[in-house]
This record gives sequence, structure tokens and C-alpha cells, in this order.
Amino acid sequence: MNMHAAMTGDIKAVCAQAAAESEATETARQLSPELARALARAGYFNMFVPNALGGQQLSPPDAMARFHYLARHDAASAWVTMIGATTALGAAYLDNAIGGEIFAASERITCGIFAPNGRAMRDGDDYIVSGRWAWASGSANADYIGLGCMTFEHEDDEPSGKNVRLLMVPRDKIIFHDTWHTMGLCGSSSGDVELQEARIPMAHSYSLATDTPWAEGALYQMPYFALLAAGVAAVALGNARAALDEVIELVTAKTAQGHSRSLAERSGVQAALAQGEAEWRAAQALYETTLADCWQAAQDKVIAAETKADLRLASTHAVRSCAEVVRRVHDIAGGTSVYKASAIQRRLRDAQTMTQHMITNATTYEMTGRVLLGGYHPGMQL
Repeated sequence: MNMHAAMTGDIKAVCAQAAAESEATETARQLSPELARALARAGYFNMFVPNALGGQQLSPPDAMARFHYLARHDAASAWVTMIGATTALGAAYLDNAIGGEIFAASERITCGIFAPNGRAMRDGDDYIVSGRWAWASGSANADYIGLGCMTFEHEDDEPSGKNVRLLMVPRDKIIFHDTWHTMGLCGSSSGDVELQEARIPMAHSYSLATDTPWAEGALYQMPYFALLAAGVAAVALGNARAALDEVIELVTAKTAQGHSRSLAERSGVQAALAQGEAEWRAAQALYETTLADCWQAAQDKVIAAETKADLRLASTHAVRSCAEVVRRVHDIAGGTSVYKASAIQRRLRDAQTMTQHMITNATTYEMTGRVLLGGYHPGMQL
């Protein structure tokens, strides 16, 4: 896939801006408001908003290519936009007028956390909501944040997965906690957010389990969790590709202390680089093939559980393989890579942090393995 050929001038320009601001983003632990709005203007947050609302309704392969390209410039920026764009799939579930206001307004920025850490008690046409959520990526600049909640009609109701809903909450109702002091993805402003007895209209909520999207098109047939995992993988693959490119440039120019030859002329470096390149290409190939298969199945309107599981598997494999690739790059670069001035050390920290997201962490292998062994059940988050 030629990642550069598919990118418009606007996208190339904003990705260059993200690269230029990457150190400032890391230091501030968030994207600058100017960069965040520039990414919104370039269409990074409305990729999955329905055409009917003025969104792009991009195919997953096209959208993932854009995340991949941005990640090559700055992984934190790509992470923020990926979380925001996948959250905006909710536009296909809400009432048109409400969804248009939340997701399709000019330069709109959203983010979301599916984990049902909130308790939402019905009160007439509203929910009264309290809870606290971690990993609110992109929250520093988000206009609305989707927050997963267990909803209740009555105080004595038992919790049920069928009652989990994502509530779109305006930022003025949210309490922000400065908790994102991390080793990687530092610039993604993924700190905790909280609600305390906030009143949120029921009409601003949707369920991935029980609601049906009103928007037409194969995009809204795609399995949500597999699509989110594919987004994480796209960022990981772009970040690892950049690390490989950066170390190739480094070893071509660098001479080890006490040696006259460049690092590129040393057999150990050549072998290690070849291994990293092979690992990256293998992960990318499996990912692209599996994503294409799932997208075709969505267009055919029949997505088997095994196809969903395959995309979850390929995405997790890509994320975790990319962390190993970047670790290998870090080894090749030697002492140079430990300095803050080296982009490679940030690539490594970002890559490792991606492996800890719930959608692509090591435990997801258990779920996909269960499907491979014939143990699928409808409640699985594929």
C-alpha cells in the first residue's frame, strides 16, 4: 500500500504540523488547541460520521490508512484522532438532529470510553449519572465525550450487559483529573474524567448491543470492537514504520565509537534490521488482508463471528508485534536512542503503551482463541 499517494494536500499539511509540534505535544501532555482543530478541519474526526449528516463515511481501509500516515508523523496525534473518529460512529445511532449537533458541527472534536464505569439512573427523559473513567484520550480538546454507563430504570434493578449505553456528554458537565503522567502516548491527554450527579438526556445515549444504526452503508455493519482494535493497530503500524525508517537513516550516517565503518555496514545491524522489517511486513500484511476481508463481508451484509475474531486477532498481533519491532529498532540505534532528542525512544514508549489498551492487550488472545476452538457466544465483544 502506498500510504503517501492516498493522502490529500490538507492531510499531508496537518500531519507535517503534528510532526513539528510533537515535542511540544509530549511536554504539554496534550495536542495544542490549534493542532486539534486543524486535524478536525482536515477531516480526522468525522471520518465515520454518516454522509447524511455531512460526514465522510469513509471505508475502514481508507480511514486506517489516514491514521497510519498520521502516526508516522506523531503517534499521540494519531491516537487522539483514532479514538475520536471511532467514537463518532455513534452519530449513526442517535437521532439525526442530535447526532448532527454532537458529531457533525464544524471542527467538532469528540472522544469516548466504552468501559461502563458510570451509573446512570433514569429520571423522566434524562439519566442522572455518576462515575469516573480512565483513558479519556483526547479529552483536553473534546467538545463531547462518550462515557460508558450501566443504566437503570429503578434503584433495585440488577446490572445487565444489555443495559450498557454510551452517553454523549458536553465538556462543561465533566470534571477533568490530571492523571495522565505516563511513559508513552504522553501527548494524548488520556487522563481521568468524572461525572457527579450530572443530568444527561436519554436521547443523547445509544447502545451497541440493542440499538440499530439508522444510517445506511456497509460501514455501519462493521463490528464496533473489531473496528476500534483495527484503529489501534493502524496507529501502531504507522509508529513502527516510522521507527524503522528513522533507524535506517541513523545507521547509514552513524559510525560506532572506535570504528571507521558506518553502523549500516555491520552484519549484526543488517540482520537485526532485516528481522524487524520482516516482522513489520508480516504484521501489516495479515492486518491489511483481514481488514479487507471483514470490509468485504460488511458490504455483503454477512459477517461471520470467525471474521470478526480474525480482525481482532490480526489487530492485537499487529500492536504487539510492532512493540517488538520498535524495541529491536531501539537496540539497533544503541546509546543514541536513550536521549530525549531521539525520536526512537518516544516511538518505543508509545508502542509499549499501546499494548496496554483493553482492546488489544494480551487477554484478547483468549477471546479469539476461544472462537477458533468453537467457543463463540453472542455476548463476546467482537
